[in-house]
Amino acid sequence: MLGVAIASNCKYEADNRPWASPIATVGVPILPPGDKLHHKFAVIDGETVITGSQNWSPAANHNNDETLLVIENPTVAAHFVREFNRLYTDAQLGVPARLQRQLLAQEQECSQITTPSNYNLTGQKVNLNTATQAELETLPGIGPELARRIIQARQQKPFTSLEDLDNVSELVPRC
Repeated sequence: MLGVAIASNCKYEADNRPWASPIATVGVPILPPGDKLHHKFAVIDGETVITGSQNWSPAANHNNDETLLVIENPTVAAHFVREFNRLYTDAQLGVPARLQRQLLAQEQECSQITTPSNYNLTGQKVNLNTATQAELETLPGIGPELARRIIQARQQKPFTSLEDLDNVSELVPRC
């Protein structure tokens, strides 16, 4: 969301796609020395809280044994909102100094950073109703699993709107 990516060995990871339009209100909370932020929660509507050990990552979704708890209680939600506000009040907005230093070092070490072979940098449009698995995987945020589900969904009914794609991406794979 900050619009930057750190390369590893002068190559970007295939699924590490920084946002083209960074969000200026994203930041990092300032914590006392030695403290680590390990919060995992979201307050949805002032009443619903999602929390637990879930890291909200593909590994957590598909490989790990995680706990996810949904609480619908305005009093509990208010406590989580208070904690978010406490952290956000003193947060450093924008790219943190540590990442800025890493980006500077990256510029000095990597004369030419290699983007992944499956990364769509051309800006060319991809037709969701005809694209191959490989073409779909070049799109930001679409990995092998979602590309496979897009192909399955379009075999049932061609895409006619972005809402059709949202419905596919919201599906949770069944075990």
